[in-house]
Order: sequence, then structure tokens, then C-alpha cells
Amino acid sequence: MQLRWKLLLLTTVPVLGALSLVAATMQHQTLKLARQERQLVEEAYLHSKETELRHYVQLADTALAQIGRSDQSEAEQQRQALAVLAGMKFGEDGYFFVYDRQGKVLLDAQQMGQPGVDLCDPNSPDGEVPARAILAKAQEGGGFVRYPWQKPSTQQTVPKLGFVSSVPAWGWVLGTGLYLDDVEDALRKIEATAQDNIRATRTRIYAIAALCIVLIGVAGLALNISDHRVASAKLKRLARRVVHSQEDERVRVARELHDGVVQVLVSSKYMLETVQLSMPGAPEQGRSPSGPRQLLDQGLQRLNDALVEIRRVSHGLRPALLDDLGLAPALSLMVEQVRAHCGFALHFRTEGEPATLPTAHSTALFRVAQEALANARVHAQPTRVDVVLRFSPRQVRLLVRDDGRGFALRKVQSDGQGGIGLRNMRERIEGLDGRFVVASGRRGTVVRAVLPLGLAPQPAWRPMPAMAGAAA
Repeated sequence: MQLRWKLLLLTTVPVLGALSLVAATMQHQTLKLARQERQLVEEAYLHSKETELRHYVQLADTALAQIGRSDQSEAEQQRQALAVLAGMKFGEDGYFFVYDRQGKVLLDAQQMGQPGVDLCDPNSPDGEVPARAILAKAQEGGGFVRYPWQKPSTQQTVPKLGFVSSVPAWGWVLGTGLYLDDVEDALRKIEATAQDNIRATRTRIYAIAALCIVLIGVAGLALNISDHRVASAKLKRLARRVVHSQEDERVRVARELHDGVVQVLVSSKYMLETVQLSMPGAPEQGRSPSGPRQLLDQGLQRLNDALVEIRRVSHGLRPALLDDLGLAPALSLMVEQVRAHCGFALHFRTEGEPATLPTAHSTALFRVAQEALANARVHAQPTRVDVVLRFSPRQVRLLVRDDGRGFALRKVQSDGQGGIGLRNMRERIEGLDGRFVVASGRRGTVVRAVLPLGLAPQPAWRPMPAMAGAAA
């Protein structure tokens, strides 16, 4: 695993873990607070309901007590009491109910004049259980009782809280009740609000996590880009040093060949020519030399061929014209030398106003042209090759185009063993902040190298002085 991925994991995983723990803790605490709030709200609602029911029953007891103190007969008092209770309604669904000692319903729906009211009748299947609970609570001295019952306004069965008391003088069980569906609605709203808060907080946490990951990624990317730029700069400097070292070594070898081996061979040639001239038996016209004279002539010819070959190698390593006259004359000389040994038409031309190039620029373009011509000669089998050197105020372009058979560019670039020449050309040009493009197909191959002028980096080396006696 690469270092940047390790750093990304080491920074992202702890952040995600911490945010996950925060989210889990937040959810647990929020639910706990919601349950506590629900309990408090439920207790507060029930307490208010209970207080309200007590007040209603107390009002009814007061009204019944006043009726009981009248001079009317008990039956008339009871009739008047039931009529008063039937008219004592509160809210939309509040009413009183009355039972006798035997559990008979004394205040029915017809007396109340309220549609949809169904009293708990111990003799009916639906009202048996609630009625018995109410009567049992009255026998205990009264109090609160809960049971599910149909709400008149909605005709739905909802929880109901009833309060029961007794009227000892008449043997009645008096009570009323309040429906608790509004309490349930309030509790459901509390739970829904808690869940909405949890979802909103979780969304914020996820957003924070995503933002943290993005920031970490951006920071890592910036660090990676910075490191990549530093590494690229170092590689470019290293490549320049390697190229400069190669060029220095080429200059040194060329100078050693010219000043050492060539001079020795030239002096040897002069000595042998002197011996040749002093030997008797010069060949007559039309007759070939024979004997020692013939061997001496052949030796001189081979020595002359060796001098020509060494000069060619020396100029190939580092043409003196490249340092003395510039890139264009050096390319022209190279083209002339290649044309003498190739089997295709080779042309060279310059365009624009020639400019003085930095040594690194001229060397790089010369090597690119040298490698491109060598590739065309060995691999392309062309019929025509054009070398164009184009100058402009801001850049210099080199174009080498052939009409050969071309090659599979992607295959060569992906081959780790081949394509060394292309990579060397690209590294030379891109190391000087230039552009290098190769296009190859059925119609041939085109090599383009573009280097900027004016802002180009100056080389950290200078070629050795021009070789003495370069014309020798």
C-alpha cells in the first residue's frame, strides 16, 4: 500500500470512528431525554386532567347537595338531580354518568340530549367491563379509573380517564370522565419531534464527516501534488545532470579522439606517405604497384579510412559546429552525413529568423534530431524524410517527419524494455520545460519538439572549449 493511502486511512478512520461514537451517544441521549420529557408531559397532563375531573365532580356534588336540602320528595329530588346532571356538560365530549346500588344506569343518553353518547351498561357486552370497574372503584370509596371508550365526537375508541364518587343519601354512583387522545397526540408529537431532531443531528454529523473527509482528501491531494512537484523538480534536475554528464563525457571522448588518436594517426599517415615518396619503383601510368609498394599503398588507404571514420564518430559525439556556429549548421552537417549513407531522400530547412539558443536547448534538439533520423533509418524504411527547424520570437520547433511504415506508439510506450530512445528524447525536452509529441501511423511518423525561449532555464554546465584543429 502506498504511503499516501496509509496516511489517508490513518486520518479518515479515526475521524469516522469518533463521529460514529458521537452520533450513537447523541442518539442515545436524545432518546433518553425524549422519554423523560414524555414521562413529565404525561404526568403533567394526567395531573391536570385529574384536577379538572375532581372539580367537575365537586361541582356536581355541590349541586346535588343543594337539591337534597330542598323540601321536595326524594323521588322529585332525584328526578331534578338527574335533569341537572344531564345539563351539566363541559367541553365537546364531557358529561356525567349515574348508577344506582345495583349497577343500573340512571342517566342515559336520551336524558342527556347529546348525540353519540353511549353509557357503560353492565348488562351490555361492550360496557360490562368498564361499568364493573367503575362500580368497584365506587365501592372502594371512589377515585380514578381508566378504560377504553368510544368518543362521541369522533366515534373512535380511545383511552378515557374517569373519576367516581358516591352519593350516600341516595345510594348513587356519580362520575365523569375525560378522553386522553389529546394526551396521546401530544406524546406522539414529542416522539416525532425527538426523531426529527435525531435525524437532523445525524444529517449534520454526516455532513461534518463528509466535510472532514473532503478536507482531509484535499489536504492529502495538496500534499501529494506538492510532493509530486518537488519529486518532479528533483527528477528534472537529476535528468539534466545526467544529460549534462553525458554531453561532457561525449565532449571529452570526442576531444580525446581528435587530439589523441586522430593526431597519432595523422602523424603516422604523414610518415608513411614520406616513406612512399622516397621508395623507388613508383608505379607507371596504367600499371598497378606490386610488392611492398602495393602493401604500403593499401595500408595508407586503410589508415585514411580509419581517420575518416574516427572523425565521423568524433563529430557524432559532439559536432564542433554545434558550439561554434549553432544548431542549424550542425543539423545541416548531420543531414549531409546521413544522406551519404541512407537510401532515401533527406531534406533539411530552417524557417524564421535564427536565434542564438542556450547550449542546453541546442544540444537537446540536436540529440532529438539525431535519434529521430537513426530511428527512421533503421526502422521506418521511408522514401523521404524532412527535418525542419523553425524559429519564432518565443520558441523554437524541431520537426522530423518521414513517410515510413510507422509503429504502434502505445505498445512501444508501454514496453518497459523498448522505446528507450523515445523516452530519452522526451526527458531531454520536458526537462527544459518543453513539449515533445510523437505521432505515428500508416502515413509515417512525425516527431515534434518545442522549447521556449527567453524564460528557458540556463544549464548548469558549459561545453568544453572547441577542439583545436577541428578542420584537420
